[in-house]
Order: sequence, then C-alpha cells, then structure tokens
Amino acid sequence: MRLMRRHRKPAFGLLVIILVAAPARADSPPKAVPWKFDVVTLKTTPATVLRGLLGEETPRGMRFQVVQRKPGRPTHVFATLLKRDEIGQIERLSDEDRKLLQERIQEIEQNSPEAEKERLGALELQPIAWGDKKEGGWRYSSDFFDLTSNAPEEIVRRTVLHLEQIYTAYARFLPPRHQGGRPTAVLLLTDLNDYRKMLLEQKQPFLNPAFFDPASNRIVCASDLELLGQKLASVKHAHQRMRAELDKAEAEFSKLYKGKERAAMLQPIADKRRELNAADKRNNDLFNLATRTLFATLYHEAFHAYAASFVYPPPAELPRWLNEGLAQIFETALIDAGELRIGHADAARLTRAKDALKKNELVSLTDLLCSGPKQFMLAHVGNKQVSDRYYLTSWGLASFLTFERRLLGSAALDRYVEALREGQDERTAFEELTGQPLPQFETEFRKYLQHLQPDGTVATAK
Repeated sequence: MRLMRRHRKPAFGLLVIILVAAPARADSPPKAVPWKFDVVTLKTTPATVLRGLLGEETPRGMRFQVVQRKPGRPTHVFATLLKRDEIGQIERLSDEDRKLLQERIQEIEQNSPEAEKERLGALELQPIAWGDKKEGGWRYSSDFFDLTSNAPEEIVRRTVLHLEQIYTAYARFLPPRHQGGRPTAVLLLTDLNDYRKMLLEQKQPFLNPAFFDPASNRIVCASDLELLGQKLASVKHAHQRMRAELDKAEAEFSKLYKGKERAAMLQPIADKRRELNAADKRNNDLFNLATRTLFATLYHEAFHAYAASFVYPPPAELPRWLNEGLAQIFETALIDAGELRIGHADAARLTRAKDALKKNELVSLTDLLCSGPKQFMLAHVGNKQVSDRYYLTSWGLASFLTFERRLLGSAALDRYVEALREGQDERTAFEELTGQPLPQFETEFRKYLQHLQPDGTVATAK
C-alpha cells in the first residue's frame, strides 16, 4: 500500500474478516510431578470422592475446584459449589501443600505459556492414514470417546481438550452406572462437502454442525477452523504491514511538521490504528461466537452419547425431557482461562424463561413429563432451542433438579429411570423422585426460576 505524502492526509484500507488465532504447536510436556489435593467425600450412593482445592466457605456451602490428572491426558480444573448437607468428610491439605496447589491452579487459570504447553502437549495423538495420505489424520482415545480427524494437529488438540473437560463434567454430575459402555466414536471433518453427504445419509438438517447417531454410537462434527485460521494469518500479515506503514508515516510527518500542522497530519494515523484494533476485536469476537456455537452443539450431542453409553443405556434410559434439559445445561459450559465452569444460568435462556414465566407460556409439568421425541425435533442451533417452550421448560426443570435439589447422580434418580422403564405412570414416578405432590413441586420450581440469577445463585425473595 502506498502512503500519501506531504500535505495530503494519509488514507489506509481496512480488512475485516472472521478470524481465529492460530494456536502454537504444543511440544512434549515436562515430566509430571505428583499433585496433592483437598479430598471431599460426598454423601452419595456409592460415595463420590472429589479431589481438588477448597475455596470460599459459607454457611450454605463451599466453593470447590475439582482437579483431575491422568497420564497422557490434560489437567482438568472446574469449579462447583458444594452444599453443607451433601458433604460427608473433608481431608484438608497442609498449608505448604495448599499453597503449592494454589500456585499450580493459578498457572492454569492465568493461561500461562507453560500451562498451555502442558495441557496441550500432554495429549497423546496417534497419526493415522486418511484418504491417500499415509499420515493424513489423527486419532485420540479416551475412556469416553475415540476421536479421529483430518484437521491440523493444533485444532485436533484443542478439540480433544474441550471434549476431555466436558466429559469430566458429565462424570462429576452424573457418574457412570453402566460398566459395559463403549467409547463414542467422534469424527471431526474439515471438508463441509463430506459432512453434507453424511447429513443426507442420516437425514439430518444441515443447520447442525454436529449430530449423534445412536445406532452406531457416533458423533460427526464439521469444522472450518482450518480455513478460518488461514484467513487469520493473511489478515494478520496485512494488518502488520499496515501498522508498519503507519509507523513509517508517523515518523516522517513528525520530522516534517510541527505544532498544530503536525497534530493534524498525525490524527488520521491515530484514527486508523484505532480502526485496526477495533476490526481485530470484532473479528475475534465473531470467530469466538462461531466457535462457541460449534462446541455447544458438540457438547450437546456428546451428553446424549455419554448418557446412552455409560449411565442409562436403553431400555432404561433418561426421559426425553430430562435428556434434552441436561444436554442444554452442559452445552453452555464455560471454559474460562483453562477452567471449566458449570452451574451458571445461560443468560439468553434465563431471560426468555423468566419472560415466559410471567406470561404463563412455560409448558406445564404434567405435559412436560409425558412429552416424547416429537416435542424435541428442533435442530440444536442458535435461538431455536432458547425460544421453544419444551426446550426452555426442560432446561429450567433440569437446572432445578441438578443444582438446587441435587438429584443428578442420586439413587432416587436411578429408581425414577427404572420405574419409567417398568411402565410406571410418569407423574407418579416423578412425585416419588421429588418426594412431593406435583402441584406443590411445580410451585417451588416456578419460584426457583423466578429468582434464579445468571451466576446460578437464587436471590432471596423480598
């Protein structure tokens, strides 16, 4: 690009495109050192043991950062709030060990280069043949999923890291019940044409960037991150060139002009720098939104696969409303600075749910408990779920049962699923699960939804 000289103000073009930061290649991590944790045993059947770091304690409960480390796997850290009445026993760290663990977790939360290198580099990927290339793809095997992909190594590593984190959350809130479960095959494609062909074969709507096929226990996911990454590199280089020219012009004008005339000549350069910075932010925000949509759908389908393979395989399976409600909870999980956060209330759903509550537009629990597949036929994309009455009510009810009633992973839930399998009336089985008549429970549920806050807490009614 050529700069205007002398008395003419410089003009610079601006590139705007959806971008994605090209991740750095991860090298092998240093040799792992054993970590020590606070240990909390929950009053579940069987007992659930959590290892991690105790945080803020209140009369109602305590914040706990669950940490999971396995050889060849990434380190998982996710926050949860434990109620006092669900804690059976606590084994606390010494002050010295606690300080060391805090420092290690802080490294992860700060997303330091060392922590990023360890998380991504710890993943053991296996090169595999793909098409006519001897090593054109990658494979990663986990306890819960087996991923294959022809995406670049960096993208595969980050996808694996996200999946490992979300499966850890599944197992925390709904521990495996079925010992014979098979890992779900996850196929990550970078060719959208290949994905379209699979969608036609499976009779799936193209709106979905991922789908789960229960018959084959397989999730197929399409991603154009490779193409976006290439565009990012091009745009970044162009913006670097533009900034270099801006620097050159600023230095030249500073020599040629003084006072007000100098300020007038430098102002367009400052304006253009701000435009470049704003464009970079908009592009990154757009890509982050596209990425969240992709992973939200992948999380949603992965939960269905996890529940069917490891918790309640057919015929003793979760009722459709609860399966869809829980999948919506997990699809909005936040990965913030390397830490997985579960338990907040998705802002869009919460706003819509409260509005529907005021207008009496939520589905009655009597109707929801008797609902089936035909009530949940929407594609798992964007605002379609958020605005649908059945999806919205199932999300709210699943949140109430999970975070307020703590029934997920309980023996009561096991009995509920078994009662439905045996053909018991849906309402009777649900009343046995909650220990309340349905009208009384529904009143409490609506009150919970009315006072639910975005951070997952419940405001005290005035």
